[in-house]
Amino acid sequence: MSLLAVKRKFIISLTILMVVLSWGGALVFHTLLPRYYFAWYPSIPIFFYLFGLFYIFMFGYCYRVSPQKMVAVYLVAKVTKMMLSILIMSVYAVAVAHQVLSFIGTYMVFYIIFLIFETRFFFHFEIKHKSNRYKYK
Repeated sequence: MSLLAVKRKFIISLTILMVVLSWGGALVFHTLLPRYYFAWYPSIPIFFYLFGLFYIFMFGYCYRVSPQKMVAVYLVAKVTKMMLSILIMSVYAVAVAHQVLSFIGTYMVFYIIFLIFETRFFFHFEIKHKSNRYKYK
């Protein structure tokens, strides 16, 4: 599978996941938990979608430039996302201070779901990449 096809598959999967989660979360908030809804809810799926795009383009760049460092780039991306997430939740708690527990809980649900999605994608890509590499030796 070419890098372009991998990127396309990731972006399509990411978009579907983002739409389902953002609309599903909004539906849950508006029907089951209306008193816990917070105005900044739409910013959470947007952040994870944009970070996912950044992730796949960084991944593609590393694959072209230095494929042997893919695992290191993956780990750097995960640490960067974790640090940025801690910063965002802290700033929200201090600056906005409205429905903080709802924001953090929702943010963590999105964080874990996107972490699983990206890890699964990377894992399957690496397995295919290694099997193709050993096939042609």
